[in-house]
Amino acid sequence: MTDTVGVSEVVDRAITTTGLDDFGNELAWRDGLEVLLGAVGAEADLNDIGRSILRTWLAERLENRLRVIQWWRHNPEVHAAPVVAPIIVVGMLRTGSTLLCELLAADPANRALMKWEGLNCVPPPTAAGFATDPRIGPEIAKQEAIYSMVPALKAVHWEPGDGPTECVALLTQSFRAQDWYGLFRVPSYLDWFHHCNMAPAYEYHRLCLRMLQTAAPGRWTLKAPGHLLALDALRAVYPDARIVVLHRDPLRTVPSSASLSANSHPESLSHSDIRDHFPPMWLATLGTMTDRLIAHRDRRGDDGFVDVKYHDLVADPVGTVRHIYAAFGDALSTVGADAMRAHLAAHPQGEHGSHRYTPEELGLSSTAIRDRFAVYCDRFAVPSEAS
Repeated sequence: MTDTVGVSEVVDRAITTTGLDDFGNELAWRDGLEVLLGAVGAEADLNDIGRSILRTWLAERLENRLRVIQWWRHNPEVHAAPVVAPIIVVGMLRTGSTLLCELLAADPANRALMKWEGLNCVPPPTAAGFATDPRIGPEIAKQEAIYSMVPALKAVHWEPGDGPTECVALLTQSFRAQDWYGLFRVPSYLDWFHHCNMAPAYEYHRLCLRMLQTAAPGRWTLKAPGHLLALDALRAVYPDARIVVLHRDPLRTVPSSASLSANSHPESLSHSDIRDHFPPMWLATLGTMTDRLIAHRDRRGDDGFVDVKYHDLVADPVGTVRHIYAAFGDALSTVGADAMRAHLAAHPQGEHGSHRYTPEELGLSSTAIRDRFAVYCDRFAVPSEAS
């Protein structure tokens, strides 16, 4: 009999582990979990390793959600301070969002969502102990273990345990996030996610930020490519959000996204070799993301957005941040600029190796990519990176 991962199993495990049973509004998480596990059972063809990893991921998210809801119920100060005018970085995958996120996090004026707190929010960290929090060491060790098992992944996507992370760390706790289909073959979940109501996920996201900022405040700087799929819901929850859109040649972003999934070795988690699933999936998904960006701005205009070209970010990282701040009516301080330059000096481009790929190596057609994104490239004057 196939060993399936069931909803009751993972929910009961989280309740037993934490001694808690309040996940918040069931409409905010259970439907996503049910669709995800239904897709895993029918489509992912996971082996023992894959099921073990999935169970661990689900446990981390459900247990953290239980602890967040308990903290929220018993600490009314969580409600006192709103999340004010966060800077949110979006764009297709592989557009330089990690670099920009790290630069923004280096500015002492900002408050980033850190890797070590995203799935371990309780208790909220304090500003005084932010660099020495006991959650940091285990998260660094966890990330190093992952990279030791998949060394090539460092060159593709390096995210240290003591650095900033994406909003998906919080969104996955409502089971509405791109992470679930970046490694597993779950097309029915992908289709559901692309059409689901994202409001519950962003409301939980805001709750977590309110909780985390109670003892470690600052101007939130956040990022997740997947926000492009739900800009209406994102801006309903954060109406004063300042959104930075990164743009890059799709002939780079599409195959690089496929290569990211391939370098994560999804075939090691499945009885089937599913690597061929990811190139067409990312071509379609990134196309949907840019379509929704265009449609949203056609409806609501460009106010609240700043567009940044990948080439400009790489050529002048600190100058690009200065431009972003100025566009939102802020100024980059000398302290902030110096901190960003220090980060760049400590982490030069390519420090973990180079990431090499071509569309054709991944089974993608350069012509098909150009055709699919022609409207997007024209709308935002995205330059070609063809050599």
